[in-house]
Amino acid sequence: MNLHQSPYRDLLTGLAADDDPRVAVALPALLQKRVLDQLLTRIYGAAMLEEHKPVLVSQWSKYYFMHWLPAMLVSQLAHGWDLPLLLRETGLILDERGVPLAVRFFEAGEEGDAQASLEPWIASNLRPFIDALSQYGEVPPAVLWGNVGDYLESSVRRLQQMGLRNLAPAEGLMSQRKLADGRVNPLYQPVRYLGDGRRERRHCCLARQVTDVPPCEHCPLG
Repeated sequence: MNLHQSPYRDLLTGLAADDDPRVAVALPALLQKRVLDQLLTRIYGAAMLEEHKPVLVSQWSKYYFMHWLPAMLVSQLAHGWDLPLLLRETGLILDERGVPLAVRFFEAGEEGDAQASLEPWIASNLRPFIDALSQYGEVPPAVLWGNVGDYLESSVRRLQQMGLRNLAPAEGLMSQRKLADGRVNPLYQPVRYLGDGRRERRHCCLARQVTDVPPCEHCPLG
């Protein structure tokens, strides 16, 4: 399926086209300590990485979520098409420093159910990705899940504004306290809206700890 012909293609600027000649690095290779050390050093510098590693890992993770989540949402909710979930089936296109520019799926995927639960995304992709980054960067998993929830909720709201009606699987995931296997749902109510309309994340992304990192507009710590 060519998602770049979707009515919701404006949300897919971080999805590589089938004919994109740029090389993508598979996630299992990218998540190796040696590789992440090199990438984050090029992006932020050795001194900053040594002093603020959890913060920088949190910020780097956002690039993956901002590219991956819209593609997954549009593919399933709008077109009933299941993109590959496993880390080895997914890659990132990086710039010369190591900043992720786009996500690429190494397989086409298959026809699915637009109404199906999104919980497989957690078990097959998000949890192993987050576990690897959390261990590498000594980042509390809740911080990284907060990044996922932020982009999930904002992407759902954009799709709603664009006229997509089938949002129940995503909204359902964000409204249930526990997953089907009985585990706590890490994406439960990731964002809330205050009385004055301000949007606020459930978990801080740690950006406020470093003055050289752009602040988060929706920080729960003010």
